[in-house]
Amino acid sequence: MEETQKETLTSATAPSTTTTQTTVPDVVMEEAAPVPNNTPANNNEKDSKVQTDPATTAMNNQRIVEEFQYLLEKSQQLFAGLRDLPPTGGRQWQPYFQRTFEVYTKLWKFQQQNRFVLENKDNYGLKRWEVGEIASKIGQLYYHYYLRTSETNYLHESYIFYEAIRDRFYFKDVLDVKNPALMIKKLRYYARFIVVCLLLNNRDIVQKLMDELHGLVDDYIKIFKPADSTEWQCVLHEIAAFLEAEKKLTPISSEGHLLTVARRLQIERSLRHEKDGTPKLKLQEAILVGNYQNQIKFSELTLDMYHILQSLEREPAPPKSGPKTPGSEVPVVNERVTNKDDINAEEQSSANTPADKSASRRVNPHKYLLYRPTFSQLLVYISTAFKEINENSALLLYISADGTKPSNNNEQNSICYNGGVATSSRKCADKTDPSDKIHCLHPADLVPFTRKPLCLIIDSDNSTAFADFPRIFNQPFLCLMSPVEYPSTIPDTTQIGSLFTLFLHAPLLGFAFISNLGKISSSTWEKCVNLIAEAELNIVELFNSSSIEKPLKRFLQDDFLRQFLVRFVLCQSFLRAHTEFKEEKHLPKSCPQLPSSILDSQELLLKVHQIVKEAQAESYYSFPTLEIEPEMTEKAAETPEESEVAQQ
Repeated sequence: MEETQKETLTSATAPSTTTTQTTVPDVVMEEAAPVPNNTPANNNEKDSKVQTDPATTAMNNQRIVEEFQYLLEKSQQLFAGLRDLPPTGGRQWQPYFQRTFEVYTKLWKFQQQNRFVLENKDNYGLKRWEVGEIASKIGQLYYHYYLRTSETNYLHESYIFYEAIRDRFYFKDVLDVKNPALMIKKLRYYARFIVVCLLLNNRDIVQKLMDELHGLVDDYIKIFKPADSTEWQCVLHEIAAFLEAEKKLTPISSEGHLLTVARRLQIERSLRHEKDGTPKLKLQEAILVGNYQNQIKFSELTLDMYHILQSLEREPAPPKSGPKTPGSEVPVVNERVTNKDDINAEEQSSANTPADKSASRRVNPHKYLLYRPTFSQLLVYISTAFKEINENSALLLYISADGTKPSNNNEQNSICYNGGVATSSRKCADKTDPSDKIHCLHPADLVPFTRKPLCLIIDSDNSTAFADFPRIFNQPFLCLMSPVEYPSTIPDTTQIGSLFTLFLHAPLLGFAFISNLGKISSSTWEKCVNLIAEAELNIVELFNSSSIEKPLKRFLQDDFLRQFLVRFVLCQSFLRAHTEFKEEKHLPKSCPQLPSSILDSQELLLKVHQIVKEAQAESYYSFPTLEIEPEMTEKAAETPEESEVAQQ
């Protein structure tokens, strides 16, 4: 038996689509030194002489085994039922998740308290891989709860369970059993762990897991010669391609390390917008659609979806390192955790209060992730999200997809049904129907949903089909559209993630890509990071001081929508200054159009020029309308050689 180890995981309060909140039960992960069940309960001399009757011990052991088997079967039934829950709506699935968490909590604690009896081969013969399977299910519960709630704290808790399984070698002896079904469970555990690490941007761990998974797949194929060997080889290929694509979009430092940027909304650097007295608009629902046929993906998550998903989440508060018990491996996740075993309900409620208030300030919009949906599937999700939106809330629809245009001019009978973006299609029964028009999301398809505030982000080679979107209901509406074409001198990024989406996700990465900055010093990169932040703040000030439509101003009240708008302007500024982006089709557009007082601002152009100068990428940019004072040019030059050039 292992030395004493104690790990405590708890979840924060789960945000609900209603005003009520649901609390996920605490799950304690503990491995303690076993205590035989016939050990005296106290040190009383008289009691210590009492010998437990073997028949009584056997009966107690039998009851323990039966209780464990009941909890195990009940947990498996509930877990299997998760697949039958409706993918939309909050009220239906939250109670079921609650019950499932409660049963797994009882199961985990029960096997902890009775491990000695359960591991005895004469009673049950509990194996380590069986304990690992329970822990893996709890990790999956947290991950799926993250997908349902969009709260990254649950993602961290899923990671901690998965990490503990690996650190404790729960699945180490699976190969010795010579059971292919058990080996598949181990492989799936690794694949799920990799997904969680990718979403948390733990690149170093992902690479280690990838290497281990590669060896496990090789062993699996060599020993069992399974029928699904091709599928697992495909999984390895998808992960490798996903990681390689991310590397292509990220510069490296002089030392050869990937440079980092903030992937999620930083709480302390959240851009502020002046209040104008109108009710604050909040982004409540977001639908992310990935339908580029050739874009790299892993686990039904394309690179574009992966980028935007993180941009719609606040960076969670760092875990607080609470006290650890001897031999503990996993730190306390947050301030709701206590190491007291005898905490009562009142103390637990009191302990929960600070975390709940903090979590409410960091709430993220709820997201639906749709990989290559059909038109009918997409419409169901849009309708459901539209129904869920409360007063003064908005819906975001992000679509990354191939464009669909009319196959001939005779079909151009309506500006609203004149093409759009492709949806997934199955084989058409009636081949006389033009599939390019049927399996397409047209602008007019979305008009009914503009009865409530709607923000569209269309990343497609036919994005401008939404440029003249009809605005009928006088509700806030915004559409950000990608360029329909990129210059031939700019490498095609469709397969590894769209350039427009990259700018909305991390403007500095987009700037580095179009400036061919494959390698840059860490100090210069950090200066560029700070300059980008200054430019974003400058854009917010421009929005505050400019005369823009009142409905558009309402979108600036939400942290996430404001960030997309700000980065859209920053993308415009970089591309317009770039010497290769000469034509209108190379530039993004918006509906309604943003005022020139923002896009042509001298302050903003000056900040863009400073970033270009800092990164030494002047050969790619031109600023004919920018008035630069000589002393500012000299100050911007870093090296003596640059100073001499500036003074000439």
